[in-house]
This record gives sequence, structure tokens and C-alpha cells, in this order.
Amino acid sequence: MTLLNALLAFGATAFAVPLIIHLLNRSKYLTIDWGAMEFLDSSVKVNSRRIQWKQLLLLLVRCLIPILLALAMARPLIQSWKDASGTTPMSLAIVLDDSLSMQSIDPQAGRLGEQRNRLQQAIVQIQEILEGLPAGSDASIILAGKPVETWAEHQPSQLAERLVGLNDRAESAGRLDLAEGTQAAANWLEKSSNPRRHLLLISDFQASEWKSPQQDLARDVAKQLSSRTVPITWSFLNPRSRAQESDKSNLSIVSFESVPSQVVPQGKLTLSVTLQNDSQQAVQVPVVLMEGLKELERQSVSIAADSTTTVRFGWTSTKAQDTVLKVFADWSDASPQDHSMTKVVRVREPAKILIIDGDRKKEAMQSESDFVRLALTPFSLLRGEPGDLFTTSLVDAGGWNEAMLKEFQGVIACNVADFNPDQRKWLRGFVDQGGGLLICLGDKVQVDRLNAWEPVAEGGLRIGSLGARAPWEGSIKPTANAAFEFSKASLDSLGSARFVARNTLKLDEDQGIAPITTLAYDDGLPFLVSVALGSGRCFWMTSGCDDDDSNLPALPVFLPLVQRMMTTALRWPVGWEETELGENWVESFSQAKKLSLQVPGQTAREFQADPASLVSLGSSRLEGIGQAVADQERFYHGFTTTAADRKQELSRDLMAIEEQEALAKSSSATLHQDAKHWLEQEKTNSSGKELWTWFWLGLLAMFLAEMFLQQSLSPRSSGARMPTGMEQATGSTKRGAA
Repeated sequence: MTLLNALLAFGATAFAVPLIIHLLNRSKYLTIDWGAMEFLDSSVKVNSRRIQWKQLLLLLVRCLIPILLALAMARPLIQSWKDASGTTPMSLAIVLDDSLSMQSIDPQAGRLGEQRNRLQQAIVQIQEILEGLPAGSDASIILAGKPVETWAEHQPSQLAERLVGLNDRAESAGRLDLAEGTQAAANWLEKSSNPRRHLLLISDFQASEWKSPQQDLARDVAKQLSSRTVPITWSFLNPRSRAQESDKSNLSIVSFESVPSQVVPQGKLTLSVTLQNDSQQAVQVPVVLMEGLKELERQSVSIAADSTTTVRFGWTSTKAQDTVLKVFADWSDASPQDHSMTKVVRVREPAKILIIDGDRKKEAMQSESDFVRLALTPFSLLRGEPGDLFTTSLVDAGGWNEAMLKEFQGVIACNVADFNPDQRKWLRGFVDQGGGLLICLGDKVQVDRLNAWEPVAEGGLRIGSLGARAPWEGSIKPTANAAFEFSKASLDSLGSARFVARNTLKLDEDQGIAPITTLAYDDGLPFLVSVALGSGRCFWMTSGCDDDDSNLPALPVFLPLVQRMMTTALRWPVGWEETELGENWVESFSQAKKLSLQVPGQTAREFQADPASLVSLGSSRLEGIGQAVADQERFYHGFTTTAADRKQELSRDLMAIEEQEALAKSSSATLHQDAKHWLEQEKTNSSGKELWTWFWLGLLAMFLAEMFLQQSLSPRSSGARMPTGMEQATGSTKRGAA
């Protein structure tokens, strides 16, 4: 027997209360012999035994009352109860795999001429199960595609109605998250009211998804379910037909990428589309690029058997706005959902960067600012063409003021000897309000003055103590917690960087800030450090930006490095027009606006945006395009799975029935063919039977018994006849008095 609320069973110790009261009351009575006592002896002897056993019985009843009450509230349960009729209510948590692989079509499913994908087949099975549950049962559905979502309506009929909306769903969630899905199901079952608890996992058992670690996880889940206070049983159900073999003839789009990730009006973009052919023969596939409903370009590509190929499209932006681009393969197979991909390309006006040069030289390519400007505006300086992400303005160390900062989104200080207190205050306010700042040290920097700056904790810019500039030979490399990532080509180029001079920087650890060392020298000291200040970000570089300090400006990595520093400082992360499923969509607005928002898989909503900060617009667990409308502006945002997860979901191999049966056996679960088989099997399984009704009835009986015994032991009314012995004693007393 198991107690559902075991802690409440300790209330049974309250039986000691009436026992203690009884013992204390006995100590209050004192026996005193008096003259007429001899006449009462016969009466006492006659009644004492009867009164004594009634008092003991009353004491027993009073002790049983708290014991039965505590046990009734603790909800005792017999787990091995057999219910041949299958009418015992149950709590059922259904963990449904709704990942991309479940979108594959089974031609043998459905009516004649009708095609259903695996998810739709699973919905049909779930609806049949919900309709067949015993009366009084409750249920929950956990959508286990990453990130997990729980439907906890409890009423099976409500869940069955809600499932209808999944039938026509065009988007898919991330890969199956077995750990989170089963944990959410177990937590829901733990709170359920029924002692009979079951977890049903429905999946297509894709081989790439159920690798060895996942199978080990299934065995761990089985141990956790069985160790619960009320053990939870579980089982597997595969919605696809047992007679159907895995169809390996499939064409899919693996990735859709843009280079560069950001673009300005008239800027040129290269779109790379990777296709995968899983069939055993070569195919000729038309690949189409569309902007909205407009077809931009169509290419026919040949893909060899069991191989991949890449198609590239050129695209030029026309104006600053969000543009939705879609690529699809004009092909027909059992998995049409993986034939297309959509992404958002954000086109924005070039960011204005103010470059403050502390060592301006007349000769070309002699100042630090010359190399920085070339890295920020290569198209306009080298080719005279549009397409740069930035525009630059150059001033001397004393040629700027606070009012000028309002015209720029970023500031770069190149080899500036010092900033006066007002300038430091202006720059800190600029960063706090969302601006990006890059401070590049050099041979003109006066270290003692910079070390006297106000620290970050006091509203300044200093993040540590600088050491004097000194010769040094060595290289740099990325750190494990870099503020941004580097491409393979950039990493290869970065490996050939060599330095001849530098400043050392010892970061403060007691300011309550979290500086990030993105690049470090090979002796561990920081080369490039970033710190978030208010709504903006500040970078410190401990070496100059010219070829007097290193060969870095001459390397191919210098251009992407400078651009990545500024896009990160301006909060332009790579892939900023799309986020991974489950991550937040964050936007900034220039003024207060009423927003209308639509995120994939959610109902539309409206709210007021705060122009003073970044606005979180929510997240999605489904792939697709989010849309926000603010006055006359329209913003788009893509939600997508990671490239690794998508590649795994596109694998065509499924576990054989024998492998599924072996997995179920090793996980202490049962494998079912369909809903009918599951319902029939559950009717024959043992189910928990609660005994709380018996204990409540026993408690009621004890209350009635206590009332009866208490009444029988109470003194008789004044009109009742006294016992014979008492009458004789009273008469004798009266005569003696006379």
C-alpha cells in the first residue's frame, strides 16, 4: 500500500492527545471514605465493570478518530488492484513528437486517395485514445519538439478539440527533446488527482534522433518514473504503419544562408542554398528564389545520387526595409515540408561612425584612422560603389563635442592621448543610450591619465589598470567566451598575426561588471575586451590599428574583425534577422508606438512599445516568420531550427520494428501498434485503487460511536430514579439526622 500524501500520515500521532487528557483527568480524583459509603459498595461493584469498559471503549474511539482522519487525508493506495472492467479513472500525459520528421507523408494512411503525414496520423490516434478513456479521467498533451510546450486542459474532450488545429499546421518545431518532454509530463502527472498514472510517447522513432545517448536517456527516464511516490507507467506508440518501410527517396533543402549577414540599400547579397539528394539516382531539380509572391530567379540544378550541392543567387536590396525571401525546390516526394526555407533580410541605412584620431598624419595609410576607415567602408573607398554598412566622419582629438554625438551610432577613438572629464562624461552617456564605442590604444596614449579615469562602477569608462606600452613579440587567439564568432577563414588568417608592441590590461574584478575577453595574447593577457554599459557596448583594444604595432591591418581578418566589433557594439549580431526556436525576438523603436504582433503558432496581440529600451517581442516554438506592425513600419523576423538539428531531422532512416521493441523492453515500456491496441492493453493492466472512502466511512462511524458512548456515560437527569443502594444510603442518613 502507498500513501499519496505521505506527510499527512504523521497527523496520526494526534491519537496521543485524548490519551494524555484521559490520564491527566484520572489524577484529579481523590477517594474519601464517609459514613454512608458502606451502603454504596454493592452498587459500585455492580456498575463499575460496565462503566469501566465503556470508558476504555470511548478512549479507544477518541484515539482512532485522529488516526483515521490522518490516513484518509494521506490517501492510501493499493497499486496491484485489478480492474477487469477498465472503468478506473486515470491520468494520461501524452508526449507528442512534432518535429520536422513527423511531417513526412505516409501514402498508405487515410482514405483512398488521401495522404496524411505522420503528425496527422498521430493526431487521429490521440483523439481515439482520448475518447476511449474511462469516465473521470484527465489528460495532458506535451508537444515535445524543442522547445517543449504543455497543454494541460485536463478534460480529454477539450484536448481532442484543440488537436484539430494541428492538422493543418504548416510549421514544425525543433527536434524531439525527450528529456524535457518526459520531465514536463512526469511533473504534470505528479500533481494529478488520479492514482492511475500513465505516460504515452508518440514518435516516428527516427533513427538519427534515437541514437545511443537517447536510448540511454529512455532507460534513465524509466527509472525516474518508477521511483515516483506513485509509480508512473509508460509506453510507446508509432503512428506510421508497420507495413511501411522507410522511404529513402527524398530531396530536401538543408540550409539557406546570406553573405554578408547585414546589407544596406543597393548592397549586394549572395544567397547560398544547400540541397541534399537522399535517393539512389541523380535528379534534375528546379530551384526558385522568391521575394514575397514574386519569382526572382529560377535555376535548374543536377544533384548526384546520395549527395549535396549548393546553388547561389545574387540579390540587391532596393530600400531600407525588412524583406522576406523564400527558396524552394520544385519537386514532389513524401516530405514536401523540407522543400522550402524562408528567411528575413533586414536592409537598413548605413550606420554613421565618428572616428576620433589622436595621431593624424598627412600621408595616406599612415594614421590608425586610415586602416579603420578602409575596414569599415571598403566598397566606397576601393571601388566607389555603394553597399558599405557604415559611413565615417573623421575628426581630431579636440574637434568634436556632445551635440555631434547625436548624429552617430558609433564612435572609434584611435590612439587618443586622453579625454577630459566632460568628454568622458559625454562618451559614457552616448554608450548608455545605445551607442557603440571602440577605444584603440597606441603610442600617443598617456597611460597615467587613462588610469585616473572614472571606473565603470562610478559612471566612467575605465574597466581596469593599463600598463605602460612596451615591445612584445607574439600572437593572438580567440577565447572560449568570445563576444562574437569568427569564420574559419578569419581564424586561419588570425593565426598569422604577429605583434611588436602593446599595452597590458588588468581587468577590475570588484566593479560588478562582466567584461568579455574576445581575443587574448598567447600569454593570456587580453587584447580585445568588451563590456555592456546601459543599452550600448564598449570595446577596448590594447594595441594600435596601424602597422607600427602589428601586421594585423595587412591581414584579411582585419576587415571582418573591425566590422564585427562595430556590428556587435551596435547590437547587430550575426543572423540578427532570425533567432533559434525558443529565443526572444528583440527590437528597438525610435519613438513610442502601438505594436501589433504576430508570432508563428500564437494569436495576434497588441501592446505599447517603450522607446527608451529594447523591446522583447516574445519567442516561438515553430519555424516561420514573425511580423510586427508599428505605425507605418513593418518588421519581419525569422524563427528557425539550428543547422545541425535540421540536418538530423532530414535523415530518412527510421528504426525498424524490432529495434523499437528492443528499446521498449530495455526501457520497461510497452510498444503499441495503434490506439485500439493501447486501450485494450490498458484495460488489463493493474491500476491503483484508493481506500480513502473506507477510511472516511470508518471516521464517520467513530464519530457516531463517540457520541453514543459519551451520552451513555453522562449523568442521568434529575428526574431519573436513583439506584437502590443510593436510596438506602440516603434514607439512613435522614433517619440518623432525625
